[in-house]
Amino acid sequence: MRTNMSNLDPTFKVIDDHYRRIDHLEGAPHIKPPVEATPEGLEKELLVKANLLTEGIRFDESALEGLCSVYKEQSRWLFDWNMGEHRYYLPEELLLPMDTTCQVRENRNSDWLGTVEDGVLMIKKNGKFVIEARHVPRPEYYSKEASEGIIMRRIAPKRGQDCLVINYAPFCMYWMNNKGCSFCNIVPNMKWTKDDLQVSRRSFEQIKNTAKAAFEEGCVRHILLTGGYIKKAEKDGKMVDLEDEMILSVIQALQEGIGREDIPVNVIRTVPKDKDLKSLEKYKKLGAYSVCFNLEVWDPLLFSKYCSGKDSEQGRDQWLRGLEAAREIYGPGKVSTHFVTGFMEPEESLLEGVEWCSERGIGVIPLVWSPVRGTQYEHFRPPVAEWFVEMAKKIADIRLKHGVDAFNPAGLPNDDHLCGMPTLIADELYLRKIKRERQL
Repeated sequence: MRTNMSNLDPTFKVIDDHYRRIDHLEGAPHIKPPVEATPEGLEKELLVKANLLTEGIRFDESALEGLCSVYKEQSRWLFDWNMGEHRYYLPEELLLPMDTTCQVRENRNSDWLGTVEDGVLMIKKNGKFVIEARHVPRPEYYSKEASEGIIMRRIAPKRGQDCLVINYAPFCMYWMNNKGCSFCNIVPNMKWTKDDLQVSRRSFEQIKNTAKAAFEEGCVRHILLTGGYIKKAEKDGKMVDLEDEMILSVIQALQEGIGREDIPVNVIRTVPKDKDLKSLEKYKKLGAYSVCFNLEVWDPLLFSKYCSGKDSEQGRDQWLRGLEAAREIYGPGKVSTHFVTGFMEPEESLLEGVEWCSERGIGVIPLVWSPVRGTQYEHFRPPVAEWFVEMAKKIADIRLKHGVDAFNPAGLPNDDHLCGMPTLIADELYLRKIKRERQL
């Protein structure tokens, strides 16, 4: 039976033929093929996604049927983005009809609900139908063993529809001196998830075996490698950059698992501390396809306050030099940074940072801030969804003005609208691509 279209939330009243029901695939309830993308439909989905990221979503039991078996569960492989107390097992993402990929942030007090009616997963607001959705199928490799007793989902889960993700260091040493970034919960998250979702250390063979299985299954096409800050330490009588060693070891394991040296891996890490930044050339030579150094906050005073570890250990100037040096070494489409939007930085300052990066061909990803547990801001709330939509448009305008369109997925996974990252910029750039194609 078709959903009663007269009972739509007024904000999302225009739900046209693009959202008509497509019968779900036999044997896998809730999973349906996407419909053709249109500018009007994508604009609606962009607003829905912004609402789900800012307000969160709750689920009834019907919407969770098949989780961890048919459908992909949250791995919380780096952070916990959920709002307040939440279920341990949740969907990783929800797919909207035109393939907009939305990270799940459970909020048990949200007006937004995921439920199933007539075998179809749908999203409601205040009891009124808004849009249909679907779960992401659970990859077969998730349940295979990377080593005895350790399933591969715990080593390298899949993000969104096409990205293999690996956390090389689930601990961040900024936290040792209480200088972790103010909006981050990487260290508390490790404590919450280590029993089942994560492992604290991933061996070479575990990573190799998992990468091999995931790529052979054909369910991923690019890789995101990231983790917390690791300080240099003395080893065999000399100071060694342990973060360098760890990342390059993971890259080698990925290369052996996939069976080639030119692997599509993006490395998000702390900026190297060497003054000449020659280590970036070594990274490129040894297999890092692209790199990302996250500024998080642009304004120098706010950077010092909210990213005190990054400011005291490397210094803001080194982060900027690192981005510029990487752009020279890697070339266009392979260097990026993230900003945490909606947190404590004024719009004017944020856009100034976007301009600086875009002028240099550096891709900017604006993350939609979530007031997460484990931080002093967990009881705050982000700006309204419409603000984030407008911000994505302004950032897209600046990027495109400087010729910085969406990078390919290996160059910047978070520019990929299928990847599922909590940002709207990939969706906005994809929307503009569809609009250009319609004008041809």
